Amino acid sequence: MSILAISDTAGSLGREIGRTVAAALGHEFADREIISKAAERFGEGVLELTHATEEKPTIWERFTETQRRYMAYVEAIVLEMAARETVVLVGRASTTILGKIPQALRVRISAPEGIRAQRVHQQQGLTADAALDYVRRSDRERAARVRFLYHVDWDNPFSYDLVINTERLSADEGARLICQALQEKRVEITPTARQTIRDLSLAAQAKAALLANPMTRLRQIFVTSTDGHLALSGSVRTEEERRVAQGVVASLPGVTGVLNDIVVLPGSLSRFSAG
Repeated sequence: MSILAISDTAGSLGREIGRTVAAALGHEFADREIISKAAERFGEGVLELTHATEEKPTIWERFTETQRRYMAYVEAIVLEMAARETVVLVGRASTTILGKIPQALRVRISAPEGIRAQRVHQQQGLTADAALDYVRRSDRERAARVRFLYHVDWDNPFSYDLVINTERLSADEGARLICQALQEKRVEITPTARQTIRDLSLAAQAKAALLANPMTRLRQIFVTSTDGHLALSGSVRTEEERRVAQGVVASLPGVTGVLNDIVVLPGSLSRFSAG
């Protein structure tokens, strides 16, 4: 069992490599599937969630909580899938989301922009100039999105365990490098690591569920999970909101108990956050 997350650039062969690794391991491949699952689970539009993970945020979005709510939904799905240990995750900031899991292998796949533009030109039938513009625009927008949401530089090689330049590599060669790295003891999922991953996933599910509920969406509620036991803290405006918050998370699969330490502060205008 293993957890693999890939960050790729347009024309880098990242998705081809991810699919090859998934086939070799008998794992599920997840890219746009992450978005479709999040949209179905939380009742949001696929286009809105795609924009939230791929495109540069607008000025208006920088001053609203909507985009962060969308990303909480995506994070919940990424961590839920990672907890299965049989999936190859590509894009959607999955390498950043899984940064708290030492056993996750985080891979960056790229190549010089000229090489990537040539591949896009051949695959999509764009003119050479249009292909180069596509690659550059994709790089800018995705980097801006990750920086806005997580305050990290997605081009920083120190954010990854393995960086692959596909300028001279085929998808099969890149996949072999990753499969070899997955044999290292460091990425072995121990029982302790497995429980930690499940707790991170459960806390993310709870956070997303609270954000999806209109009654708790704007409240300051913090969530942690220990061996399946959720602990809620923070503040709400009414006792009803406090009860609703507990009910929302208690119904989640895998929850074995809920400690509700939320405080009722009438008139509170606090916004939701989680940790």
